[in-house]
Amino acid sequence: MRFALFLSVFLTPTISLFSQVRLECDFSAPENRGNAMHYHWGISNRISPTRGFKIPVSDPPFINIVRPLGGKSKDGKMLIHEDTCKWDGANYVYDWSPLKQQLDSVIRRAAVYQVMIDNPPWAFQRGLSIREDERVETYGNAWPPGDPKAWSDYIKAMMTELVDTYGPTKVGRWRFCIGREIGTKGHWRGSMAEFFEHYRNTEQAIRSVLPEARVGTHFLWASSKNSFGPDFVKWCHRHRVRYDFVGVSYYPFFNRKDRVDLDHVYRVDFAPIKDIPEWNDQAALEIHEFSLIASMSKKGNSFENAPKPHQESFTVMLGAMMYAHDMTDVYRWGSGADKVAEKAFLSMRGDTYYKHSKSGKPKKPGNMVDAVFSHAVESNQYNLLVANYNANPKADQSETIDISMTVPFAPGSNITYRQATGQGERVTWTDWRSTRTRDSSESSTSILHLQLPLAPFTFKKIELRPKDTR
Repeated sequence: MRFALFLSVFLTPTISLFSQVRLECDFSAPENRGNAMHYHWGISNRISPTRGFKIPVSDPPFINIVRPLGGKSKDGKMLIHEDTCKWDGANYVYDWSPLKQQLDSVIRRAAVYQVMIDNPPWAFQRGLSIREDERVETYGNAWPPGDPKAWSDYIKAMMTELVDTYGPTKVGRWRFCIGREIGTKGHWRGSMAEFFEHYRNTEQAIRSVLPEARVGTHFLWASSKNSFGPDFVKWCHRHRVRYDFVGVSYYPFFNRKDRVDLDHVYRVDFAPIKDIPEWNDQAALEIHEFSLIASMSKKGNSFENAPKPHQESFTVMLGAMMYAHDMTDVYRWGSGADKVAEKAFLSMRGDTYYKHSKSGKPKKPGNMVDAVFSHAVESNQYNLLVANYNANPKADQSETIDISMTVPFAPGSNITYRQATGQGERVTWTDWRSTRTRDSSESSTSILHLQLPLAPFTFKKIELRPKDTR
């Protein structure tokens, strides 16, 4: 009953004596109204899904197909038999069956969202001067094609085959991502300039067959040692090269504040790509690989996930950052099963997003708080999703958050509300309860003012409606 007491007692705007973090959202202000909320967690990465693969829980389950063209290896050996292009001693010979086997496998059980144009088939190492012990990288062939003209012809032939097989309408719904985690040695052994020219060559080949195809690329985060992202955006602007999206990787260690403080992370990792004058305002900045991790292997090709409660509360924090800065989509590796924070966001898909202000500082050491406010127009329901995260894995001091919401209800309106608390894999709901609003400075609006205690590594969702709409 504690939440009901707090909601009833603090209905008028007052100076809080209990909280140093204050969240304010005015639902009656047109300038705070944003776009319909996109669901960010509906796409999953799958490597060469030729047979069975784990189906994500999304509806529909969208798949990003990784390494579909070949250029793969196992135990340091080239898997040439899986390539879509081979050298017969005189010519490049195309074999589209491995690619179509992967596409058909996904189409039967899920939906193709994106096709990676990452590892070139091994035949494209022809013409390069490479030491034998450098031919095979961590993820296979990471070298630029030795013959750019032959590569362009290959991409044109691939696009023609896809359109002829699946039709221009279906292929037109797929996206094509040139390169993966460019900046890492395991994915790209060429220079920055060589990748930019490779991107242009590939992008032009794709669009020569399907002019309105959606094309982009994938880099490391902007503060990484070999981040090509900011330079790519500037280069494309200077040379008038088109991109529809830029993906970045984000693997934050759950106990490092500089990697989980999302105000800082956005400022150093995402803003240098998206918030520069040369950015294409029609493009999207996305996270193409993500996991909140406890450890990572030396090669960077495997990791251990953070504890479940940390993952769930951080998902809310990450979503708040993405909605605030108009970023889209977090590509996951797993299935998404039992992701309770993702489900909370799914329940808000299509809601109208509302901007809010955050002031003050957390009262307890290391706590970080953020929230998402939304309005479900059809049900006339107002939603608040708020989380508390801490880089100290043993943090246990709750933060009492001061929340003020201005709603377009007449003073004295009877409203109903309920609250969910998420921790780990569990979400518990209160029953629906009722209270009345109080006056604001405007006769047509009311203010709801509540004190919300929130433990580290938990999140809460509050839903409220005028009583006659429930």
